Amino acid sequence: MRGTDLKAIERPCGGCGKCLLGVRRLSRVKLATSSPERQRENVLTAAASVGAHIIGWADDWEVSGATDPVTRPSLGPWLRDEKGPYDGLIAAAVDRLGRNVVDCLNTGSKMRAHAVGLVGDGEDRIRCPARRQGTGRPTARNAAR
Repeated sequence: MRGTDLKAIERPCGGCGKCLLGVRRLSRVKLATSSPERQRENVLTAAASVGAHIIGWADDWEVSGATDPVTRPSLGPWLRDEKGPYDGLIAAAVDRLGRNVVDCLNTGSKMRAHAVGLVGDGEDRIRCPARRQGTGRPTARNAAR
């Protein structure tokens, strides 16, 4: 986004209701790939476009899209509430969250049941309610607004 300092989009969770976890995944990491950096830039731009910020990254490299997000090495602990509070997930594309749109929607459905937000970049954008702030109850804010 023009005029936006993407580095300012990364900061700790402040309880603002728009604290998102950036999700990146690659099935195969190759020396010549620039995909991790492109995914990072896309996630930061998408977060800025909804007025949110990134509190951390769930980077799953060498992980198939067929792997259940809850069992992924980096994303799984966040989804199982083993990490700190966050208001939602944001990814460069739905296929970074699952094998296909159906997998992503299943993950989104599970997240919605726990009041977790899900935001995708560009035309993949999915809107769900915001995540609870460690209380077990949904917040009144919407991470995708």
